[in-house]
Amino acid sequence: MRDADDIIQLISRAFAETPQPGPEALFNDHCCECVEVSAAYGGKRWMDISLEDILAGRETALLTAAAWRYYLPALMIWCMRAPDAVDVIQDNLVYQLEPPAEGRGVPEWFEERATGFSEAQRAAILAYLHWSREREEAQWAGAEPPRHAYNALTYWAPIAPDTI
Repeated sequence: MRDADDIIQLISRAFAETPQPGPEALFNDHCCECVEVSAAYGGKRWMDISLEDILAGRETALLTAAAWRYYLPALMIWCMRAPDAVDVIQDNLVYQLEPPAEGRGVPEWFEERATGFSEAQRAAILAYLHWSREREEAQWAGAEPPRHAYNALTYWAPIAPDTI
């Protein structure tokens, strides 16, 4: 398994220059739960997001598409730094990086979030997914792990080949 610290550095470099969207793009006022999740991130820069922010805004699917894309590096990094603390956020993030199967999910939701990444950012996402898949395989030891990470890798790999 590739060292988590190396992947965290890769993510940090790939997303370092990402411009922060304006407050209106980061805030989802659809419902009270959406407001709570948006408030947890508080319009902070992604590199300033703490584990406590991630835990308070755990329903990341409720972020706006712009906020989800912007905070993705913080989510990936905290899932790697504190996988036990983030608990199901790790699984949810992998599901959110997986394109919906035919007849399931909301393709428009995924497409809004899966666009606009540079080649370096896509490579960082791919490295994270490899890490997640390897971790999942180790946890399932001998049993067939869920296919979400594999499905996500299939989507992201053709765009950002695994050269890492």
